[in-house]
Formats: sequence, structure tokens, C-alpha cells
Amino acid sequence: MARKNKKRKKIICQKIGKFLSIVWIIISLVFFILLSQIHILPSKYMMILLGIYAVITLVVLILMLNPNIRLKTKTSSEIFSTIFLSIILLICSYLYKTIDFMGNIKDKKYQIENYYVIVLNNSSYQNVDDLDGKKIGIYQSTLDTHDESLVKLKSKISYSQKQYQDILNLGEDLLEENIDAIYVNASFLSIIQEDDETFEGKTKIIDTIEIKISNETVKKDINVTKEAFNLYISGIDVYGNIASVSRSDVNIIVTVNPVTHQILLTSIPRDYYVKLHGTTGYRDKLTHAGIYGVDMSIATIEDLLEIDINYYARVNFTTLEKLVDAIGGIDVYSDYDFTTIHGNYHYNKGINHLNGKEALSFSRERYAFTAGDRQRGKNQQAVITAIINKALSSKTMITKYTSILNSLQNSFQTNMGSDKIYDLVNMQLNKMPSWNITSISLDGTGKSAYTYSYSSGKLYVMEPDLDTVEMAKNKINEMMQIP
Repeated sequence: MARKNKKRKKIICQKIGKFLSIVWIIISLVFFILLSQIHILPSKYMMILLGIYAVITLVVLILMLNPNIRLKTKTSSEIFSTIFLSIILLICSYLYKTIDFMGNIKDKKYQIENYYVIVLNNSSYQNVDDLDGKKIGIYQSTLDTHDESLVKLKSKISYSQKQYQDILNLGEDLLEENIDAIYVNASFLSIIQEDDETFEGKTKIIDTIEIKISNETVKKDINVTKEAFNLYISGIDVYGNIASVSRSDVNIIVTVNPVTHQILLTSIPRDYYVKLHGTTGYRDKLTHAGIYGVDMSIATIEDLLEIDINYYARVNFTTLEKLVDAIGGIDVYSDYDFTTIHGNYHYNKGINHLNGKEALSFSRERYAFTAGDRQRGKNQQAVITAIINKALSSKTMITKYTSILNSLQNSFQTNMGSDKIYDLVNMQLNKMPSWNITSISLDGTGKSAYTYSYSSGKLYVMEPDLDTVEMAKNKINEMMQIP
């Protein structure tokens, strides 16, 4: 009887072994197909992995398929196979997610212009239908350049309109209840908010109309593992769709030297008073360049610093919040004790552990500081440095990998191709270098001046300190040198 049971167990074990062997071969093929597509593993590691995997496969298959192997040994090999295949399946899911993520990295050939219908917070209007037959104020530039958006608005409601040449008068008339609502491009709404910090709190958006506009930026491709390059980080001041046209409140040039393993962060104040590329007349705030598209911001900064910007990465409020939360928060040093206007968050002088919303508020605040936008630029650099250091740590990459990819999916826009990103990851895995990150900031003097985007009145701008501009040029040029 015991012999019969043993024989039955052996037959069952052999069937399980054959089944697991087939599964092993299928999963192994999938694993190496995915691995070959991802191109991030250096060749020498790929060969070592292939060798080790082949040996393990040979030994396991012999143990599972050879009928002369002891039952106990065969059972142990099948348990090992099950555990090992589970791990490989998990790795396959990581690889597939990476390939899918990289496949979606592309420079969008369009941008979204948002138009808002805005009413007072204390009004009874809850949606756009409530404004049927009411008076709506419309900024003149909207009528001149974007008839398509007004056609969409008129398809929703009938209304009387009052045209405005001065966008600040438009905002004032709404607050004084001379009109029922205003209809304005989201980018120009920012000018009202700059003039009156309380405007956002006193009003609400009850409808949004989106207009898609074709747009294409020019990139200057190089070998990112052998040549230094400049990456422009543009942080736009909105939530939601990353393709939305908006002011660029964060303007940082990341100069990467892959040979010396150095990174330089150059922060440019949002209110820097510069000549927008290809324009005549008044200069403008750098932040307003974003209103005309990321290509305008890039060309304007290239003119200012006399550099080539090879690639850009465009992020918004949503991107930062999701990424910081995905990596488990960041530790950031604050130069001051302060409380923010946005979110009413308090930060202590010294190290603060921040979640996504806290990191965003920390990055946005400028009114709490005597140095204003200068200090905000330093805080933004501190946040970026903390994110880089946390994300590149081996522990984070292993435990938070899929969370990082999920947080970035459809949350940022770049014209750096996936092949370039693969090359950088491959280089990092191959050499595992430690990166030296330094930062500098451009400076200037605050004043009021007419701007290209709003010539009806003066706005706060920062007159560039040319010495700091020259200093930045020199630092970037030094960083770009390949020994």
C-alpha cells in the first residue's frame, strides 16, 4: 500500500514537473523578449544574466523531468520553480509597465487653451446654464484671436456681452457686480490674479471650454551619455491636463554632464523682465512666455543665456504632488520658519518631511519671504534636489518603481525620446556613478513696468542683474565642457 501511494505521488509529481517545465519555458521567453525591448541593461550584465539563467534553467528542468530523481528532491525543485517563476512574473510586470510608460513618452503635437466662465463666489450661479440671458464680460483679445471658443460658448447659452480692452477692468467690474460673469483665457486670467491676490478666493469657475491648437517644439538631439546637455524644466501653474497653455512659474535649466557626473540647476525668477523671442516693443515677464507655448519659453531663455536647450520637461501642480507621494515624501531643508498662503501649511527652519501637497505649497510660496521670488527659486531647487536624491536611491527604485511610473503617466510632457532615457538609465546601471548636484540663481531688482502681454498698465517685474546673468552663462559653459 505504501509502495502504491509512493508511486502515485511520483506520477503526480512528474505531471506537475512537466507542467511547470512548460510554464518555465514560456515565462522565460516572455521575460527575455521584454528585457531585450527595454534596452536598459548593459551588455555585460545581460550576458551574465543569460548565463546564470541558463544554468538555473538546465538544473531545474533536469530535476523536474528526470524520472530517476528522488521524489523529495523533485518536490523541492518544483517548490523552488514556483517561487522563482512568481518572482520572474513580477519582474515581467515591471518590464511591461516600463515599456508601456516609455512608449507613451512623446512630445505632444498640440497644446490646449482653456477658457473659463467665472462668477463671484457668493453668486447663485452654479453652472453655465444659469447665465442664459445674462451679461458676460469678454476680454478683447479673446474676440480677436479665438473665435472658435466663443462659438462653443454661444452654442451653450445666449447672453449679452461687454467687451474690454483692459483685462484688469474686466476683473474689477466682476468684483463690483457690474457684470454677471467674465469669459477669459486661462493664461490672461493670471494677469488679474497677479494684480489682485484676493481675486481667486472671491470667484469660482463654473465652466471650461477647451480649444486644441497644433504645436511642435524643436529639439536638439545629442548623445546624452557622451555629451553635456541642457534640459529646461517648465513648471506651469495649473492642475490637470499637462498640455494646457499656462504661465511658466518654474523655470530651471538642468545642465547635465554625463562624463563628469555633474548636474547644475540654474533657476530663473518667474518675473524676470526679458525680451520675448521674436517680439518687438515692451519686454515681458518670463512667466508670460509660457502663455505663448513652451517653444517661446525655450527660445527666450536661449536668447537670455546664449545657450542651446536640447530638451524640455513640462510639469504642473498635479505632477509634483503625485511624484512626491509616489516616492514616499521627501526631506527638504527650509531656510526659514514660514506659513504659506496656498494651503496654510507651516514649515520649520531646518529639515521638513513633506508629502505631495506640502512640497507643492513649499515650492509655490513667495509672499512669506522678504526675498520673494528669489527665495522661492531656492526652495524649488531644494525640492528638485530632494526628489532626484530620493528617486535615485536603490531602496526607492526597488520598492516604489511602479508607483513612480504611475505618478508620471500622462503627468508630464517632454521632447526627450525614450531611447535617450533608456541610454541614461543604461549608463547609470553600468557605472553606478554618484552625481554632484549644484545650483545657482539669477537675481535682479523689483520694479513696475509695462509688459508685452499687458501694455495697458504696469505690473511687477524683476529687472535682471546682468552680473548674475553672466555668472550663469559662465557656469553653464564650464559644466558643458567634456574633459
